[in-house]
Amino acid sequence: MNRRKLLLAGAALALPLRLHARPASPFPAPEWIAAARGVLERWIGGRVVEFELLPLHGEPGQDAFEYSARGGTVRIHGTSTVALARGAYEYLRRHGGRQRAWSADASALPRRFPDAATTRGASPFSMRQYFNVCTFGYTTVWWDWARWERELDWMALHGINMPLAMTGQEAIWTRVWESFGLARTDLDGFFTGPAFLPWQRMGNVNRHGGPLGDAWMAEQVQLQHRILARARELGMQPIVPGFSGFVPPAYHGLHPDARIATNSNWAHFPDDHRTRTLSPADPRFVEIGASYIREYEREYGRCEYYLADTFNELDPPVSTEHRYDELAAYGNAVYRSIHAGNPDATWVMQGWLFHDHKEFWDGPSARALLRDVPDDRMIVLDLSNELFHGWEEHAQFYGKRWIYSVIHSFGGNTPWHGDLALYATDAARTLAACPGKHLAGYGMAPEGIENNEVVYELMTDAAWSRAPIDAETWLEQYQVARYGVATPATRRAWALLREDVFSKTIFLCKHAFQGRPSAKLVGDVPASQHLAEALELLLAAAPSLLAEPLYRNDLVDVASRRAGIAIDQLLATAIAAHAAGDGDGRERAGRAALELMEDLDALLATRADLRLERWIAAARAWGRDEAERDLYERNARLQVTTWGGPDLFDYASKLWSGLVRDFYQLRWAAYFGLLRAGRTEAQIEQDLAQVDDFWTRRKVLSRERIAPDVPTAIRALLRRIGGGPAAAIG
Repeated sequence: MNRRKLLLAGAALALPLRLHARPASPFPAPEWIAAARGVLERWIGGRVVEFELLPLHGEPGQDAFEYSARGGTVRIHGTSTVALARGAYEYLRRHGGRQRAWSADASALPRRFPDAATTRGASPFSMRQYFNVCTFGYTTVWWDWARWERELDWMALHGINMPLAMTGQEAIWTRVWESFGLARTDLDGFFTGPAFLPWQRMGNVNRHGGPLGDAWMAEQVQLQHRILARARELGMQPIVPGFSGFVPPAYHGLHPDARIATNSNWAHFPDDHRTRTLSPADPRFVEIGASYIREYEREYGRCEYYLADTFNELDPPVSTEHRYDELAAYGNAVYRSIHAGNPDATWVMQGWLFHDHKEFWDGPSARALLRDVPDDRMIVLDLSNELFHGWEEHAQFYGKRWIYSVIHSFGGNTPWHGDLALYATDAARTLAACPGKHLAGYGMAPEGIENNEVVYELMTDAAWSRAPIDAETWLEQYQVARYGVATPATRRAWALLREDVFSKTIFLCKHAFQGRPSAKLVGDVPASQHLAEALELLLAAAPSLLAEPLYRNDLVDVASRRAGIAIDQLLATAIAAHAAGDGDGRERAGRAALELMEDLDALLATRADLRLERWIAAARAWGRDEAERDLYERNARLQVTTWGGPDLFDYASKLWSGLVRDFYQLRWAAYFGLLRAGRTEAQIEQDLAQVDDFWTRRKVLSRERIAPDVPTAIRALLRRIGGGPAAAIG
């Protein structure tokens, strides 16, 4: 493949840049250039002195960069801090063999940075939005400042300038509710535990996993100060939380005249977990929202964008006869509450409700909700374009600004999945179909991150490309940045992965063995025609690439998916044998599945980022005493297993060492024991619910068995599976 074709595959090279005399950045050059230099220094250390960062004059509102290199010095021009960081990242990926990923960084920089001709890039999207409200439960909930600092740098390098910033709001709400007469103890039945705060904030559930301690809230405020300060230093425009109308249960007791609707039982949680919504006709709706924003800005400073989701996965409390006027009143009340607190602010709303409850949200209903909000004071995040083009269904949201967005990861499920062809082309096609001012930006809204790194590398490139990206040629450049080189074997492996594993959208992506055991085996990871061959090809590159951490990580992800499919097949064989009255066949297949789980756990344990103990240790680190540490550990265990309520168990499942050996294997071993004992399916379901509850209340993990190296672990897996290239693994 020639060099010209490879360069044209890159997102940053697809867009011509026109230079102008007017600077696009509002910051004095030394400040915002120093901020970009800080991002690079935290990544490549002392080698930052070999970079010269300079301002670039471009079109107002358009981020652009230009890079070149000669004689070992790399020169980057950019219109903003983020544009400079993105330009440096483009150079390092294409010429330095360097990629920044969640799981690791590419191992080494070249001794001397190679020469590069002047290369220009620009984003057609002035807003590049990042995060989903749920990400603050499924991934970031236990992060400390060191982890947040790394993520903010990741954002800058990948060209993101508009992250959600949901941390640290409960302390502000506590002050507001106390100003309206509630006692601190009245909020114990309102706030959830830390791992479930996103769903309390969206009005889905109260209490679950709580109470929320004062120490947690105070420390989260300090963390949010650091997050917002760094985001602003990097020139980002964070989206912070606003008021959606949800009030504590105790509020009605203090204000019996208030018109309050009790919401539906989200996810079939019990009645005492149901949330309450204040009527928009109540004048205190605007008063509460404005009071909150004023208190929020007293703490954190002036903000421009406020997120408020009124009916996320809830039935709107409106009448049939006055449906549209009542929906309009809700929209107007949210807007007025923001405007009263900050007249210059903009309401941002996630558009997930239009897909999730589309039988309710027909055109007239969606139009009514948005009707009485000024067009220039609202942005709709059009989530889940991989499932549903909300902008097409709702006429580009009836004059409001909107951001094209993709979710990809629901629950933060870790098995590889996604549709690379869609991510490479759909945003550009949407941009071409929607000229004008209403399409305001590009977004990534995963419920959980730290998985499927190829997907997010491609999606961030799509945010910097006006033209569709050729996924085939892009993948070769991806390998060079990730492994330092693309070999014939890795090229063929990734071609197979693109045609198979990364060729379709999957809502949830988890193996059947990750679900609660029953005679009906249900999994979301499809059989893979080319996975075994792709694994064999990647392994063939081990002699030259094994020192590369991102290569090893990819081996683990491919092999773990291969093992998960094999475990599911063994469990299906065991269940079928039991149904046929073949007890010996059930025992053989069941035992083989449990043994393969042990080997899978040992493989996963070779990666520190795929260990349950890391998640639990991070949760316990936030506790001030043993009781708090235990509460946070239970939050952490609940969320990745049973979650809560009867509907969500195993929703946020992960392929993590510790979960496989201590939870999934425990459940399946118990299931086969219950079958041997002659228990009925109904009895088994009750027994396994007790097993689940027992595990979520534990405070120990069994000792992990870590394979000495990745090839050895894969060899053990393939031998257990009974085929594949085990003999060829070095």
